[in-house]
Amino acid sequence: MEDAQAQRQALRDAAKRAGRDPGEVKMLAGFMPTIAPSRQAALERRRFLDEVVDLNQRVRYLGAMIGLLLDPGRLDEPLTADQLADAIPSPHDPRSAHALEVAREGWTLRDVLAHGVIDYHPVVAGTATDAADHMQQWFEAGACDGFSIAIDSYHDGFDAFVDQVVPLLQERGLFHDDYEGPTLRENLGAPEQYGLDPRFRKPARLLSKPPEHAP
Repeated sequence: MEDAQAQRQALRDAAKRAGRDPGEVKMLAGFMPTIAPSRQAALERRRFLDEVVDLNQRVRYLGAMIGLLLDPGRLDEPLTADQLADAIPSPHDPRSAHALEVAREGWTLRDVLAHGVIDYHPVVAGTATDAADHMQQWFEAGACDGFSIAIDSYHDGFDAFVDQVVPLLQERGLFHDDYEGPTLRENLGAPEQYGLDPRFRKPARLLSKPPEHAP
């Protein structure tokens, strides 16, 4: 969240330097929720969805993040005490510290991956309240102006988010009860503008007419 806050502020500062209203520039944060009746059920759902991906490759990637050579054949075992003692989060990957934190809780490698520790957007595997809490925290902390939701499975995940998370956000006064207009622009509160900002567009230069007898 701290990185997102810094990115949003940098974007707003750049807009201000360019003579624009920072409020015109919206930053949407990526978010990957998995909604279930309980956190355990959400992890089970993610484990099921992970069956279609190459878990061997993901285990090796996890190992690179925490400085260990992990064996994909021990997917259903937690890290040993010796491994945890030797693990070091990669300074080049901001996800690594969280990945090691989850591993230290005693989860199996399969469950550590189910927590979404190697995904590029924040993952919340839990109840609708867990997802709504995450969104409220980021929004109120100034880490984003909204979210780009990556549903885990559109077969039923989209319905779970709309039917369970959105009503909670509406109750908290964080999501609209009706639409501002028929277009995405109006609903985002974005100003009418296409192409280059007319306030900074340079006028086209007129080409001088060549002499009549020019070779």
